[in-house]
Amino acid sequence: MSILTAEDTARSLNGHKQSPRLQEQVGTGVILFNSTGHLLFVNSEAQAFIRQLQPLSTGENGACPIPEDILTVVRALVARLMHCDHPKDLESFQLERLCVAPGQQFLLRGLCIPDEPLARNSRCLVIMEKLNQHKLESTDADIQRLYHLTEREQMVIIYLKLGFTNKEIAGRMNLSEYTVKEHLKRIMHKTKTTTRTGLVGRMIFPTSEEPSRVPLRER
Repeated sequence: MSILTAEDTARSLNGHKQSPRLQEQVGTGVILFNSTGHLLFVNSEAQAFIRQLQPLSTGENGACPIPEDILTVVRALVARLMHCDHPKDLESFQLERLCVAPGQQFLLRGLCIPDEPLARNSRCLVIMEKLNQHKLESTDADIQRLYHLTEREQMVIIYLKLGFTNKEIAGRMNLSEYTVKEHLKRIMHKTKTTTRTGLVGRMIFPTSEEPSRVPLRER
């Protein structure tokens, strides 16, 4: 398992000075892996976020293991690299995952940085963004429990609040439009709403009535 240490924050990349663009990513966690999933770089924001996710796992020397949610994204990116022959095929590929911790949520965005001439020499980038539960971009934990929302359903709601179309949501989540529509149908059933506008309103002003229970199944 990859271990994040205090020294990682100051680690140079391939013997070169850290990119100013990475250093300027204030409030955004940036973690870079090679094509086999080996940790290359992590900025201070990502280090802080990771410690928030698993405070009990931080050792006395500041070492902290990379959370499984992040490793899941990295493994998916590595698998994509292994089955890709042309670097350009990676340019539009993106994975997103919602990472939930007590009292907070993080959006993990996984990208592949193409390398010429071999796609397998490309790198995997994971961007961490902390979602404010009191703002539009997040789904309140109480609402999540009230309506028994799955992780994917929470992601759909977040993008719905931001005004994304079904096609745009599908692209961001690497799903088909049909799958997004099915997620919306299940969410509307759970929340007893019939329109997208009504669903957004329900997320802002949840009903006090307990909705009918729907089995938790990820599809």
